[in-house]
Amino acid sequence: MSRNTLVRPLLDGPLDVVGDCHGEIDALRNLLGHLGYGEDGTHPNHRRLVFVGDLIDRGPDSPGVVALVKKLIGDGRAQCVLGNHELNALRNSRKKDNHWYFDALDPAERKEMDGFFRSLPIALERDDLRVVHACWNDAAVAQVRHVEDAGSTYHRFHAAVEADLNERGITERINRSVALQNANSVKLITSGPERRATPPVEVNGELREAERVAWWEVYDGPLTVFGHYWRLRLESDPAHGHLFDDRHPHALLGRGRAACIDYSVGKRQRERRGQPPGFTGPFRSRLAALRHPELVLMFDNGEAVAVSPSAR
Repeated sequence: MSRNTLVRPLLDGPLDVVGDCHGEIDALRNLLGHLGYGEDGTHPNHRRLVFVGDLIDRGPDSPGVVALVKKLIGDGRAQCVLGNHELNALRNSRKKDNHWYFDALDPAERKEMDGFFRSLPIALERDDLRVVHACWNDAAVAQVRHVEDAGSTYHRFHAAVEADLNERGITERINRSVALQNANSVKLITSGPERRATPPVEVNGELREAERVAWWEVYDGPLTVFGHYWRLRLESDPAHGHLFDDRHPHALLGRGRAACIDYSVGKRQRERRGQPPGFTGPFRSRLAALRHPELVLMFDNGEAVAVSPSAR
């Protein structure tokens, strides 16, 4: 397997798999300290780090998070998969949370960051563990296993799906949107499967006519760790469209072979609203890492919780 393909071997040995950081550099530094990592990324027990993507957007210092993770990777102390927010940057897709990437970075900084994102795989695997940002789908992983560059591969798949929809005369907007999501392997792995939402679902204050699908309910492969899905709700979040049983926030999912570790630190900027400058918590949203093989969750506030079996 080429070291530059979109599916690569996962590091061996004990790992700490870190959830979506979303520019929250202080939370990341706190978490690494609680996990026992030195400032240079070394660990006394020779552990290493794996990041599930979405390093950027929403939080106060996306460039700082990227720089730290890039250095850890360069020093051989970490791996990272591409998240949908990094893919948006590669696609030159402007979103409400990524204006910093297009408007605040100078051309040299943006070129360097773009190169880093292009260097990332979208799936990591070893016999006992898999890591993706949003969804492990065997057919999609097989399709990208031997190709390089997520950005150009995304565009190639997108064009092929659009051509197929046009040939079949499918013009209805939501049907096209769902097909462009589910039939593009890069999009599926980094954003997960969707279906028409009835009724429409509110996500981050916007109504969406497509909703996410809990693919892990039928997944039965090696343990797969992923982020993307907002495991914790804030009090203001609607219950409709939430995919998790909040009575068991630390449980494995589905058949016990999947673990979502996005504990919603990307919502921390909302928790800061209305607070005095410099507010540092306490926060309900958290940044998490799953310790493997121990199956213990460590949070940026120092709390450690053993993962429980699936509550299914």
